Amino acid sequence: MNCAVAADRRLNPNNPYAAAYADHPGEGAARIYYLFGDIPGASERYVDVFRATAGISGTLGEGLSFRLNGVYARDNFNLTQHGAISIRGLLSAINTGAYDFVHPEQNSAAARAQVSPDRITPSSSTVATVGGSLIKAVTALGGGDLNVGAGFQLRRETLMNRSQNADQSYYGLNTSSAQGRQTVSAGFFEVNAPFTRGLDVDLSGRYDHYSQGYGHFSPKLGAKLTPVEPIAFRATYSQGFRAPTFAENNPLSSYAGFSTFSPPASFVAAHAGNASYGTSYSIGSGARGNPDILPEVSRSLTFGTIIKPARWLDLTVDYYHIKKSNLIVSGPRRSEAIAAYYSQPNKAAGCDALARVAKGYACNVVDAPDPANPEALPRLLVFDVPYVNANDEVSSGLDVQANARIRLASGVRLIERLDATRVLRLDLVTPDGVVQRYAGTLGPYELSSGSGTPRIRGNWQNALEVGAFSLATTTYYVGRIKQVAADRIAPVGGVIDLSCQHTLAPINKGGDVGTQCYVRPFLYVDLNAGVTVNDQLRFFLNVENVTDARAPLASAAYGSNPNYLSSWHYAGLVGRNFSAGASVRF
Repeated sequence: MNCAVAADRRLNPNNPYAAAYADHPGEGAARIYYLFGDIPGASERYVDVFRATAGISGTLGEGLSFRLNGVYARDNFNLTQHGAISIRGLLSAINTGAYDFVHPEQNSAAARAQVSPDRITPSSSTVATVGGSLIKAVTALGGGDLNVGAGFQLRRETLMNRSQNADQSYYGLNTSSAQGRQTVSAGFFEVNAPFTRGLDVDLSGRYDHYSQGYGHFSPKLGAKLTPVEPIAFRATYSQGFRAPTFAENNPLSSYAGFSTFSPPASFVAAHAGNASYGTSYSIGSGARGNPDILPEVSRSLTFGTIIKPARWLDLTVDYYHIKKSNLIVSGPRRSEAIAAYYSQPNKAAGCDALARVAKGYACNVVDAPDPANPEALPRLLVFDVPYVNANDEVSSGLDVQANARIRLASGVRLIERLDATRVLRLDLVTPDGVVQRYAGTLGPYELSSGSGTPRIRGNWQNALEVGAFSLATTTYYVGRIKQVAADRIAPVGGVIDLSCQHTLAPINKGGDVGTQCYVRPFLYVDLNAGVTVNDQLRFFLNVENVTDARAPLASAAYGSNPNYLSSWHYAGLVGRNFSAGASVRF
């Protein structure tokens, strides 16, 4: 209760300073650190999908076929959040003493509902599409028919993905949202020319136009050369196009993200006597759609070989090189903006320095002054960042695949498959021309939520089929990842130092960063067994992570996945997992 105005002058039993400051309660506030263990958190998602399709196809004369179809779909999505704390409800409960913090088990359902009313967020999306195509066999070539095709598509899309916390009335609920509507028209063609049995060429192209005012033509040329039967070479060149999403180009859309940040030593020293100001905390950045954003365009080149030394064995090796221009990213200068703020002595100077980093950067929420050091710079909690077009992104790598189908005896077959990827480059060039290299690191830290980009990953499948019985194992491998991220390191002289001196992992007491610099490789095995009774009935047993491999420690993992990289090592977090059942077809 507010003891300065309450008629009965009752003290709030949850405030340890209430008695001492009964006559001037405004000076005796108590900061609340509380988990609300009697209010369980959960969420419920319901979606209704409506879809209607219609189409017609046939032939128009010799060698000419046509297809015309249409689709309409709508989904209505409801998200109900339980356990989120209402700011208004909590303040009311504190002022009235309605919620018992000391004995939470004695709180009534009404008191809990006041502090944490359910939050229901409805969303919806629709798409309506009409399209058609014509295909004509024009003439015969040495390797088959020369086929020519063309078509069109008209598409209408709408999205209303509402924010859970648009009025910012809840603690902890996300404020992200996306909305918009657009009409897309497209025309496309394809020519397939098998000149000989050993040379096949394919040429295609597509033009897309968006109602926002931009369009692009994307061509593709591919060829396959088979000089001798066991060996073939293939290559493709293509140009791509990606229109901005509603979240990226609509100012009514917004995205909120958080990452762990450790204040610099100068800031900690300025807040002597308040240990909480020296610890790591989650710093937020919010991006709003930018109507001036440009579409992404890309140029891709691939070439490789297919080798079949035997009917039961084939091997493919492909190299890819992709360059994306006008790459759409949010806040590429986050690290620079944070550093600019923390280089200043007070809030006004800090926010001014942050805003001068680039257009679209600004302070949003700054912490209250430190009671122990009221004149010192307060913490930056949330700041605004823009969606912008970065210079380009370059990625390249090797994909290897091997397949073997070995007949061991009548009704007994061994099937082997190996897939492996080696990432050679994944580089982002910022608007300032600074190259951020991500391959083999935790980067892009912000975009991937700290999941990282391992250089090597792959899987090896082994399956033994004996009549109606099958037994298969799949071995998964993810290479080691360096716990640094280029998008979290300020460049020096236009160069980003990715050495272990800039590890995001906590450094041990001895200061040896090498022991904390890498996330070790991870390997685990899944096992699947099945028995096919007939065409309608099959029994199966699955054992995920049969070896019970443990996920490697990643002490620099993103705040939402502390200590582990769930994107790559999730099976090691869950451990050995069994499932069994039957599939029935009617």
